[in-house]
Amino acid sequence: MSWRTAFGGQRALAWAIPLGVVAANLAWLAVFGSGSRVRQAELERRLDRVRRDHAAVAAHLAAREQLWIAANENGERLARLDRERFSTERARFTDMVRELKELAERSGLDPGTISYPRESLAEYGLTRRAFVFSVEGGYAALRTFLNLVELTPSFLVLEQIDVGDGGRGLSIRLRLATLFGSAGGAEETVASGGSDE
Repeated sequence: MSWRTAFGGQRALAWAIPLGVVAANLAWLAVFGSGSRVRQAELERRLDRVRRDHAAVAAHLAAREQLWIAANENGERLARLDRERFSTERARFTDMVRELKELAERSGLDPGTISYPRESLAEYGLTRRAFVFSVEGGYAALRTFLNLVELTPSFLVLEQIDVGDGGRGLSIRLRLATLFGSAGGAEETVASGGSDE
């Protein structure tokens, strides 16, 4: 054997070991690399699924928050309505009578005597109070009065209108009502000069 053959064999052997290691690494990367791509694809699918679930939960949470906000606003409105519009007779009755007379006078009607029948609505904790009066005037004055009643911030309900011929135009009998919160069942006195029916 010549030294070239021995040297060439050693050289081939020296190159064969690193090439074998590189080939083994390439084979390992090929086998496990495809596995990592499969795992990556699975993780991406799971991430997409989690994102969709998160979006659905966030939308559901936003809807619940809107309901919560609306419920709180409605509760506040009901409390304000109860406090401002359905307060006790003692707190509002005289002001209501004064306002009703002013509206009638502004529209050209003179209510004269007003009666104030009362009805208890115990199951609701309210008292219904009516304002019954007769006036004489024209159709335009009646329409003006009804318009003013509609525009008033007070809670007034027009229950009945009876119209007939009168000496100065129409004879009109009106019945309006409002609600008051009950004040523990205590009877309240009428301090407005009218009469109860």
